[in-house]
Amino acid sequence: MTMAPEYDVIVVGSGAAGGWVAKEAAEGGCRTLMLEAGRVLDPKADFPAAEAPRPNLANRVKAMVSGQHVQARCMSFKPATAHLFINDRQNPYTTGAGTRFNWYRSRQVGGRLHLWGRNAVRVSEQDLKAADIDGFGDSWPISYTDLAPWYSRVERFLGVAGEPAGIVNLPDGDFSGPNPVTTAERRLLDQLAEKWPDRPATTSRIIHHMPDRQPPPLTAASATGRFELRSGAVVSRVETDPQSGLATGVTYVDDATRQTVTVAARVVVLAASTIESVRILLNSQGARHPRGLGNSSGNLGRYLADHLVVRRAGRMPEIEGLGREVDPYDFGANTGIFIPSFRNRGRNDGLGFLRGYSIMGCVGRIEPGWYFMTIGEVLPRAENRIELDPEKRDAWGIPVARVTMEYSDNERAMVRDMNQTLDDLCRTFGLPANILGKEGLLSRVVYGIAGRLLFTSDGALVPGSSIHESGGACMGTDPSRHVLNADNQVFDAPNVYVTDSAAFTTNPFQNPALTIMALSARAGHRIATETKAL
Repeated sequence: MTMAPEYDVIVVGSGAAGGWVAKEAAEGGCRTLMLEAGRVLDPKADFPAAEAPRPNLANRVKAMVSGQHVQARCMSFKPATAHLFINDRQNPYTTGAGTRFNWYRSRQVGGRLHLWGRNAVRVSEQDLKAADIDGFGDSWPISYTDLAPWYSRVERFLGVAGEPAGIVNLPDGDFSGPNPVTTAERRLLDQLAEKWPDRPATTSRIIHHMPDRQPPPLTAASATGRFELRSGAVVSRVETDPQSGLATGVTYVDDATRQTVTVAARVVVLAASTIESVRILLNSQGARHPRGLGNSSGNLGRYLADHLVVRRAGRMPEIEGLGREVDPYDFGANTGIFIPSFRNRGRNDGLGFLRGYSIMGCVGRIEPGWYFMTIGEVLPRAENRIELDPEKRDAWGIPVARVTMEYSDNERAMVRDMNQTLDDLCRTFGLPANILGKEGLLSRVVYGIAGRLLFTSDGALVPGSSIHESGGACMGTDPSRHVLNADNQVFDAPNVYVTDSAAFTTNPFQNPALTIMALSARAGHRIATETKAL
C-alpha cells in the first residue's frame, strides 16, 4: 500500500457535512484532506443553461436500462440531473428479506447539495427531547442551546431567506430577508391563519442558491491554503492502531488507477451520508474492533430511520415561477409554504401514534400548479438497520450495504392521519383535484406497474424515498448502548467523528440538512481547537 503524507484531519465526503467540517478545521489551522468518491463537476458542462426534456416514461425506462434502475425512481431524477445520480450497477446495495428501500445517491464534489431543495429549518428543544415527553427511545444528548450558535453560524454564512414566525417547535433563525411567495401562496397563508389557527404556517426557509455550483464552505476551506481535495477516492475503511484502537488513517481505492492508498492523519471524520458512513465503520474491523469500528455496543447500524412522506399535487391555470425559469437547477425555488408539526406538540394527542409531521409545498409556483407533502418522524427501532452483505461487493471490491427498514404500526397510523389532513387541506382551501397517477390512461398503467417501487399500500413513499435517512451511529450518553458521544466522537475511538445524519438520535419532522451542517461546524471547530492544543 502507498503511504501518503500525514494530515491533521481527513474528511470523508464533500456534501453538507463534509464541507462544514473542512471549513472549520482548515480555518482553525488544521492541515485538512478531503476524500470524495466522485468527480469534480464542470459548472458549464454539467449544468447546461437550457432546460432539458421533462421526465417521462421513455427517458426513465432508458435510465433504468443504462444502469440507474433505482435512481430513476427519485422525484428529482430527470434528463437534466441524471448524471448527478450514481450508477446502480457500480454501486449496488441489497435489502433485508421482504423489505423495500430506495437509496438515492450522488457521488460528486458537493454530493447531494446539487439536488437539494435547500429547506433550512431548526430542530426545537421540544423535538430534541421528545423521548422525555412520550417515553419512546432516547432523547438527544445535546440541547437546542448547544446547537443554536452553530445554526446561526451556518445561516449567516450561507444566507437563509425566511420570516420570523414565533412558532415554538420551529425556532426562528438569522434570516437575510423574506422568502418571496406567489400571490396564490400569500392568499393561502392568510386563509390558513384564519381557518387553521391551531396549525401555524409560515413561508419556507431557504438557503441561498449557489449559481456557481461550488458549495461555499469548500470555497472557504480552499482559501486557507491548508485544504486539499482528492476526488475519485472511494474510501473502504478507517485504519486503527491494534493496541490503542484509535484511528491512524483511511484506506481508499483510487478510481482512476484502482490502486489502494492509505493516508495517515490524527483525526478522521466520516461525513459520507448516513448509510455510506455506517458501511465504512462496519468495514473497519481491527484488533480492537472485531465487529466494526464503534460497534462495542452492538448497535452500530441499528436505529435507521427516514422521513415518512405522503404527497398530493394538482393543476392550476396560472404559474408565476419565482426562479426555476431563470435557473432550472434552483431546486429551492420549488417550496413556498411550511407548516410545522401540529400533532403531539409537547404532549400525547391520543391519535394512535407518537411524534408528528410537517406540511410543505407551493401554490402557483411550479408545474403542474400546486403540491403539498407531509413529512413525518419515523420512530428509531433496532430492527431497522444497516449491515454488510457478505456476498456482494461494489465495483471497487468493497462489501455493499444491506438495508432493512419497515414501517411500524406507529407510522401506519400517522399515514392515515396524513391522508386525512391532506384531504382536508384540499377541501378546505379549494385546491384543484389531486392528479398524482391520474393524468391519463398511460400514466395510470405506469403507476399500476411501478407503484410498488414507489409507494406503500397506504400511499406513503417507500422507505428511503424522502432522501432523509438517519441513524445507524446514534449519539447518546451511554457507551454500552450508543455509538457516538455528544460531540459526535466514536466512543470506541474518540479521534473518529461522524457528523452526517448517521449521528442523529432521532429524525424529527424538520428537514435534516441544517442540523447536519450545524453539527459538522461544531465538530470541525472542536477538532481545530483540540489540534492546536497538541
